[in-house]
Amino acid sequence: MLACGPFWPDLDLNHFRDSQRIGGTLIPETRVADALMGGVIAVDRELQLWRAKQELAGFTTLATIPSPAIGAETRLMRLWRRAVFAYATADLVETHRDVTATGTGQAAGAELDQRAEDHRRNATHAIRDILGKTRTTVDLI
Repeated sequence: MLACGPFWPDLDLNHFRDSQRIGGTLIPETRVADALMGGVIAVDRELQLWRAKQELAGFTTLATIPSPAIGAETRLMRLWRRAVFAYATADLVETHRDVTATGTGQAAGAELDQRAEDHRRNATHAIRDILGKTRTTVDLI
């Protein structure tokens, strides 16, 4: 388990590995933990004002904020974990390529770049869902 501070829930490294299917056991546990902590920091930064409002309202943890249940957890818990996992996965996808890649391997690297962007997009969507914001901005011209 990875402690994420007093407000955010702890994270299970095995749950991350199983759900994201990245690197298997090839990526050391310390590197996975580092990527997850980077994800926690990124999400915490983006939710800083939202979190402060929740704490002012008397909620001491994410788990205590009323939110519809999805399975055994609240919607907010699932969205927060999705955002953290997506940022961590983007980090790992970008930083764990074979440095001796052939032409085929380099083409796969370009594909991995796109996957990293997809994960960042998923993190942004989850954060916007937590904030209650739409995923797109439309201006009338």
